[in-house]
Amino acid sequence: MSRYLPVTHRGGAMGRKSPQEKKRLSYAKDRRERHGENDKSSRKNIPRHKRRVNRAKRHREQQVLNGARGSVDVESAATAEESLLKTRPERWQKSAGATLGTLVQGKLAMRSERTEFEAGTLSPLDDDELRGLLTSAVHLLSARKAALIHLMCHTGLRVSEVSALELRDVSAEAVTVRGRRRRTVPLPVELRPLLDSYLRVRAERPGAAENPAFFVTVFGCRVPPASVNGLVTTFAIMIGLPGVTARTLRKTYAVNLLRAGVDLDEAAELLGHASPEATQAYLAR
Repeated sequence: MSRYLPVTHRGGAMGRKSPQEKKRLSYAKDRRERHGENDKSSRKNIPRHKRRVNRAKRHREQQVLNGARGSVDVESAATAEESLLKTRPERWQKSAGATLGTLVQGKLAMRSERTEFEAGTLSPLDDDELRGLLTSAVHLLSARKAALIHLMCHTGLRVSEVSALELRDVSAEAVTVRGRRRRTVPLPVELRPLLDSYLRVRAERPGAAENPAFFVTVFGCRVPPASVNGLVTTFAIMIGLPGVTARTLRKTYAVNLLRAGVDLDEAAELLGHASPEATQAYLAR
């Protein structure tokens, strides 16, 4: 009788597991209270975006150490050490006793509830509120911020679409939205002076000539979507319109389209919806 046992490649206690079996086993055993607590765990136990945060903090520490030159200043050294201790890699707490699948399912349910709540409480601006918002933006904000708010009110673009706009996408007559549902949205005549004023300011910013983005910051970088929504929310609170977001401007644009007699199919195309039913459900909320 041979001393050696045959190796089973599929199944069995001594056999190799397929990637699908390993994944199911990993999900079933993922009950650690903190990410990366197991000494034999791989880097996948820490979420990707949290790994990037930790890596950025370690890089910042190394830059501080590399920039240290000359004699040691005791007070500065104590301040630097205190600052570095505050930015050490964090311990990311998980839900106690929950598997990864349960955790993801709970987060998706919370996101769905939040979206339904925002849609249910979202109401468009009336004509006086919209007129006051646009007039105040011209008098109180910079050329870039005023042009951004006016563009959102007159086109109904999403914050991600506004951030992704490039110079080639905006003309005097229309704005082209690229992506999965490419569309062309006409621009009103009263918006052109604001855009021209902003483009003159944009040309003077450092690094803006090499950046194809339409909306850039004072440092010549593309304006992120979070900054777009933050601008609308903060400015609305400042002029006495709390609760107004970028989605409020988009819904106001959609309602004004239907009030002007635009067909539902055409409104769905201008808004970038997949079907007129999606537009009708969006306006019914």
